[in-house]
Amino acid sequence: MNIPGSAKPLSSEELNKIIENSFRILGEIGVLVQNDELINLLRNAGAEVNSGSRRVKFSRKFIENFLNGASENYDEIDGLEVSCLLPYGKRAIYSHGVECTAGTYPQMYMDFDGNIRPHTEKTVSDMTRLADYLPNIDRIGVMGVPSDIPAAPASLLHMRLCAWKYAQNKLSGCGEVHNKSFIPYIIEMGKIMADYKNAPLRRYAFAEVELISPLRFMEAEAAVFVEMWKNNLLCGVGFMHSAGGSSPVTLAATVSLALCESIFVSILYRLCFGFKKLWFQLNASVLDMKSAMFPFGRPERGIMALAMGQIADKFNAGLWASGIFADAKSPSCEAGMQAAFTMTPAVMAGSLGLECFGLLSGAEIGSPVQLVIDNEFAGGIKRFARGFEVNENTLAYDVIKEEAESGFFTGHEHTVEHFRTEHWAPEFFSRETLSAWNKPGKKTDTVFAREIAEKVFREYWPQNITDDVERELRKVIKSAEKQML
Repeated sequence: MNIPGSAKPLSSEELNKIIENSFRILGEIGVLVQNDELINLLRNAGAEVNSGSRRVKFSRKFIENFLNGASENYDEIDGLEVSCLLPYGKRAIYSHGVECTAGTYPQMYMDFDGNIRPHTEKTVSDMTRLADYLPNIDRIGVMGVPSDIPAAPASLLHMRLCAWKYAQNKLSGCGEVHNKSFIPYIIEMGKIMADYKNAPLRRYAFAEVELISPLRFMEAEAAVFVEMWKNNLLCGVGFMHSAGGSSPVTLAATVSLALCESIFVSILYRLCFGFKKLWFQLNASVLDMKSAMFPFGRPERGIMALAMGQIADKFNAGLWASGIFADAKSPSCEAGMQAAFTMTPAVMAGSLGLECFGLLSGAEIGSPVQLVIDNEFAGGIKRFARGFEVNENTLAYDVIKEEAESGFFTGHEHTVEHFRTEHWAPEFFSRETLSAWNKPGKKTDTVFAREIAEKVFREYWPQNITDDVERELRKVIKSAEKQML
């Protein structure tokens, strides 16, 4: 039994209505594309283009032909695993089915005493080391935006260096690119790393941009995508909806828009990179109508993930439904409940990955204590996603027959054989009774998490690159700073 894709909240009629609405939006409203090269590419592929408005529309026939040409198998491309926004490839193997990613551009840092201050190069490197150490974190995004980098325009290059320097066990990197002027430096840094690691350039030279919802691929983002494509390098395209803000307030409409943009992105991937696998995304939440805040840890996010998972299943598409964003401002019950609101439905929807572990306040704050707690949670959610096997051995008829009188299975050889794989063993979540815990020196989860993080900060020093490689990378960054300034 596998858990992913197991929850189906939509009736067949509702499912078809959402799909039909998406087809109608793409056919009658279309996508604003502010890049002539992409417009020409889409026009030559059969899309309808209004040159004046730069709106690209896709007929039902176009969409149906595109969907019919999809593959059930994931595309195998060197270096594909670096980006969460690109098809899954072999990443499911090393992440045991559900990939857990830490970080995503927090600007603030919460220390062990709960004080909040701007991230620095030191705190970002500390958080990167911690994420690299924790066993249930599979991939590392940007663990913080350092405020003490002297030349702000090249800060994204500094973040790539930090990600590479302080993580030796995990894939780590910074994908965000604001304008195409950075790309020559990204490629130069990528070549240095690829040569040093004897790895594909695509593993280190990649980019990620965002559609501006609803249905707009704006000039700066489109230019980055095209420049990467021209260099035969991958560029992920993501998007984020706020129901009542950048999308209609109703969840059905928001899911429908997410499907539209997913199809559009998959069309770009097919035409530019030859990807045959469909790839659907859901990174939507609601706009808080009282505060105008964009909260992440709401149950609506989970509901929409389940709906998108059902749609992805219909089209044999891969799914990435972001989870674990917490709006809580400190490690707490609130943070845990918000993770459960988003992560569990995302896994049940069939999402191949979960991201933003270790963050608070909707990705504004990075917290070492929260990251350790989230790592514990990640271990449990991986176990949940794995489900359980049903076969003659696991049904254990003979064992039940043998112990039916005693009713005690703990000492049986069958228990010894299976308990390590069948049962999740938390590192510090409670495993004792009240009487065993309630003694001098008793510890809560946050105390355990703090002790683990403090130990890692003292003792774990990854050496992923040599001093010579670091000097080469810093020369590139210095050149970029000079040009940008």
